[in-house]
Amino acid sequence: MVELILSGFIGLFIGIGGTIGVSHLNKKPIDDKTSHTQQEIIKQLTNLDIVEKVCSPEYIQEKGNLLCRELSCLVFSRGIDSQTSGSQCEEISNIQNTISLMEYCRDQKDSDTKSTCYELFWRRK
Repeated sequence: MVELILSGFIGLFIGIGGTIGVSHLNKKPIDDKTSHTQQEIIKQLTNLDIVEKVCSPEYIQEKGNLLCRELSCLVFSRGIDSQTSGSQCEEISNIQNTISLMEYCRDQKDSDTKSTCYELFWRRK
């Protein structure tokens, strides 16, 4: 009787082991094309070709560095391992817009137009 039970367990283990082994042999690796496509898109989004011209020393000396900072922030906020957030980029953009509006209002000839410009700017903000 013990031999029958023992041979039953051995047969059961051999059957389970054989089934698992055959199923692993028949498995083909799945080539996930989605991850390859995502990696290519991330490479394109984080490409620095746009930033290079705006961040050149000549451009920065002529126009200032705020556009360079904003574009760099936007580029580095893309991708899986991004290090900046959209709010940081928005703060840089707000500073740049404030400086531009202040310069525009400062260039107005008439003092009434200048004060109206500043007032409009502060109301919109």
